Amino acid sequence: MSLGIVSKLVLAFVTLILGVVLIGTIATQGLLVTDYTTATSEVHNVLPTIATGRNDSDVNATITYTLTNNPAGWKSTDCPITSFVLANSSADEFTLTTDYLLDSDAGTFTLVNSATVIAGLPIANNNTYATYNYCGDDYLNLGWGRTIVNLIGGFFALAILGASLGLFYSVAKETGML
Repeated sequence: MSLGIVSKLVLAFVTLILGVVLIGTIATQGLLVTDYTTATSEVHNVLPTIATGRNDSDVNATITYTLTNNPAGWKSTDCPITSFVLANSSADEFTLTTDYLLDSDAGTFTLVNSATVIAGLPIANNNTYATYNYCGDDYLNLGWGRTIVNLIGGFFALAILGASLGLFYSVAKETGML
């Protein structure tokens, strides 16, 4: 084998290995800017909601709670809170509009004076847990932009695979294997 054939063969293997190593990283970075982030079991102490002085079981529905990752700026219109679930300390889920009100654009919620909320908020443990999806600061809010970023990894893999196959084909042709 000549030095040119060996060089092509080495370059084909290096290109193939490089493509395999980089494809995962490129896909992961693409997903970071095109996928929602999930907040799981974010704790909110709702002791102020239980209206003390009445009978310690009524709910003061005027208190608003703000989520840690509430949308601000462009996110309030382009990327509101989604998949919101509110549960008590026993993991019993509350029902939207019946037990709580959500403003997904502002990232806030208020509890409603309902029998479920009153029964689900024992005085001993006044925590509720919010689970929801939100957009990170680096989220790409343009739909077509997310599509392009997600396609880049696939096209990169095809380009590296094509270059490797082309080099392997060239080596096979020069050595008379084809």
